[in-house]
Parts: sequence; structure tokens; C-alpha cells
Amino acid sequence: MYGRVVIYTHTEDKDALEAKARAGVIPIVTGTPGYISYGVMFYGDKVVSVSQWESEEHAKEADAALGAWVKENTTMTSEERYTGDFSWLELASR
Repeated sequence: MYGRVVIYTHTEDKDALEAKARAGVIPIVTGTPGYISYGVMFYGDKVVSVSQWESEEHAKEADAALGAWVKENTTMTSEERYTGDFSWLELASR
């Protein structure tokens, strides 16, 4: 299982940015093969995007698509970007 973490900075209104991102990003991630999960955290002027994918190829495909969307639709700037194989990941059993 692969993970993708991107830390952005932003200058937009948090609520407006969150609404815009939900509308634009969710169709991208759910439409990308290998999608497992996606989440976002806001912390001051930072946005942390975290997602899980079935393979490195899927994670990199999503990274490219999401990066293009962010560039075209927001003023966010990518500060740090990580895509890699999880060394350890514990999931809750249901």
C-alpha cells in the first residue's frame, strides 16, 4: 500500500478553499484507480493532504492529477511532497 502526503501553504479563505477543494478533488481521487482513502487537515496557513493507494503507480497518477488541479484552481503552493510505500500501517478492523 502506498501513501501520498503533500503539505501546501495557502492564502485563501479556509472555508472557501475547503468547499472548492471538496468539489474538485473528490471526483479526481475517487475516479483514480487504486484509490483507498483521502483526507485533508488545515493548520493555520497550511493544508496537509493525505491519501492511500494500492500501488506506487496509482499514487503517482493521483499526485500528477491532483497537482494539476491545485495549480489551475487554487493559490496553494506545494511546500513538501511525499509518495512512498508504507513501512507500517495499522487499520481498524470492522
